[in-house]
Amino acid sequence: MLHLFTDKENQNSVQPHVLFLGDSITADGQYIRLAGEWLKEHRPHPGVRLSAWGVPSETASGLSEAAHPFPRPCIHERLTRELAEASPDVVVACYGMNDGIYHPYSAERFTAYQDGMRRLSAQIHEAGAKVVLLTPPPFDALSMNGLLLPAEADGFSYLEPYKDYDRVLEHYAGWLLSGGCPADQVIDLRTPLLKHIRQERTLNAAYRYGDGIHPDASGHGVIAHTLLQELFGAETE
Repeated sequence: MLHLFTDKENQNSVQPHVLFLGDSITADGQYIRLAGEWLKEHRPHPGVRLSAWGVPSETASGLSEAAHPFPRPCIHERLTRELAEASPDVVVACYGMNDGIYHPYSAERFTAYQDGMRRLSAQIHEAGAKVVLLTPPPFDALSMNGLLLPAEADGFSYLEPYKDYDRVLEHYAGWLLSGGCPADQVIDLRTPLLKHIRQERTLNAAYRYGDGIHPDASGHGVIAHTLLQELFGAETE
């Protein structure tokens, strides 16, 4: 486990620059702000720096669905530039939600995701930074406002996704957790978020996890809590 800072370490040690890359969930920045606020309150020493450089609609695979209003951007179009500008010590990357382009599982799309993630990890390592990969958050069909399509349909997109798209993300997350992509650490966001959704629905059957793709504020809180524990070794309970 890659703990950048633990409660038992020297509070005066210089902390690394942590760069967050990802799609619109990361671009929102909410979970990063929450983690930064906790660190500022509980570890008020200078040095730790969290930067959110997510891009909406982005993928690691380079794929895009036909119905998307523009070709989805790919991290590999900007990675060299971002690494040079940020000079991070650690890069935290979260991709997968858009990489299956909201279709049923296919080996071809999965291979594109695998290749993209491996390239991402290798380039970050070549730049001298450590790599932390986050599993894609779940897709919650019950929170979707749009039409959910069966596997035999056509024209899948983020507006009309495959109804069981979360099974695709489960497959992608499992590959990351199995060590399929070289990284210094892989953090499972999927399991605590699924647990959170179940708990919220036990209390309120109408609970909506954002729009089913993007977490609500409580979901961002779960992501921040998980990162603080798994990445920074924080005792947040």
